[in-house]
Amino acid sequence: MRYMKIIIPKKFLKEVEEILKCNNAYSISIIQPLKTSIDDGIIITCNAEAKDAESIVLELKKLGLGEKGYGSVTIMPANITFSCRDEGMASTTLSPLELYYKAKTMVKITKNVIIKVILASIMGVIGLIEHNIPTLIGAMIIAPLVDTVMGSAIGTVLGDKKLFIEGMKKELICSGVVIICALIPSLFFVSKGLVMQYLSETSILLSAIVAIIAGISGGMSIASGKDYEIIGVTIDVSILIPALLMGMALATGDLYLIYITFILLALNIILLDIGGYIGLRYKLGKSKSLIKY
Repeated sequence: MRYMKIIIPKKFLKEVEEILKCNNAYSISIIQPLKTSIDDGIIITCNAEAKDAESIVLELKKLGLGEKGYGSVTIMPANITFSCRDEGMASTTLSPLELYYKAKTMVKITKNVIIKVILASIMGVIGLIEHNIPTLIGAMIIAPLVDTVMGSAIGTVLGDKKLFIEGMKKELICSGVVIICALIPSLFFVSKGLVMQYLSETSILLSAIVAIIAGISGGMSIASGKDYEIIGVTIDVSILIPALLMGMALATGDLYLIYITFILLALNIILLDIGGYIGLRYKLGKSKSLIKY
């Protein structure tokens, strides 16, 4: 495995992005530092297999890389790394390409993701049945639903239709898993009155406000390259609880309750995505190093 540090003029960024994508580079980071060895330089770091790294270098040479004023490439063992962002030498806003690769990871549906969603759903429905707030909070911390929302939001911001569809697909699948996990125990332990009680205590307007605020905060945090687990809890509130309530409503067989919980869940998902888009667009728009993807 090789770690590559590439310094290029900003005007060659799109060409280099394509070279890296076509040669299986990953963990790609694009930084516009305060100063480089060339004018208007961009630093790109990535990892690649040795044979892929060799192919990348050959392709870069065709662009004139290595000639005076056209940058350089440094290759070293992958366990030796350096981050300009961590050292405070670059913008704290992720580049479009970094967001793209981050979103590609977010939209993947893995066994671990499904297991966590199932565990969170079981805890969540128990918390609702027992009116146990700590259990509900624990369920929202476990639930990995923040990635499903932010993945599709990033796809929207980057204008990547495929990425958006993959994000929405994961969003709907995870919501479906929550609904099914809530439905099964609710057939035995949930009454129509319990669902009505929760719905009577839920304001659709306030729930919508929370969803869009959570989406904006999540988008800003991800675009800043910061951890977003705490904000993710708020995002989980806007998906997990409505999905649990819909599963409980399905168990009652009451069409009115099913309709209301469906509207609540659909509205929250839409507003979370809108909020994520707003947060991401704001951060990217404020970044001086914004490079259109």
